[in-house]
Amino acid sequence: MWSLIKRWWHKIQVRRKPWTEHSYIALDIETSGLDPANDQILAIAWVEVTPPVINYTSGRYYLIKHDKTDLKQSPVIHGLVKKDFIETSELCDVMQALSVTMCNKILICHHIQLDWRFLKQAAKSCDIQLAPLALFDTLGFEAKRLKRQQHHIERGSLTLSACRARYGLPEYDAHHAFSDAVGCAELMLAQAYKYAGSEKSSII
Repeated sequence: MWSLIKRWWHKIQVRRKPWTEHSYIALDIETSGLDPANDQILAIAWVEVTPPVINYTSGRYYLIKHDKTDLKQSPVIHGLVKKDFIETSELCDVMQALSVTMCNKILICHHIQLDWRFLKQAAKSCDIQLAPLALFDTLGFEAKRLKRQQHHIERGSLTLSACRARYGLPEYDAHHAFSDAVGCAELMLAQAYKYAGSEKSSII
């Protein structure tokens, strides 16, 4: 029990550091649907961030092997078709690699509530623990910012591309896990530097 309390207290203290002193992992997944219990992770990608640098050489992209890959609307939404799944990775191998990479880093996603549910379901099925230092949602940050500034949130105004546009970031091809992971990393840095600054502020 005492060791658990010490780890909890250490985590609290670490999270209080200025945001620029943390390490991050920006991640995106492509799924066959919105229900982690019944739909599949088809692709997953991530890239590590050490402000102000995005470590592109750390980038990873995996297509996930399933006994029966159920693409559903993925050819339309993600552009993934069956021939893309010739070279695939085992889900549990990817979750193990992610678990190691994620340790002591803040996980960044655009709409993290959905992605985190899929990740937890996948990790549980592999008996692997994912333990990021904290979670940061670029979509949630932007939604709260717009509400505080009394902006009307219109349909489509919180997509990754729409949020990036407000910070003058270039447009990427959407719905590819790796480009979306990089796009999410860039958006987080833009949000943090603009609203938290480069001093002792925290964004978590």
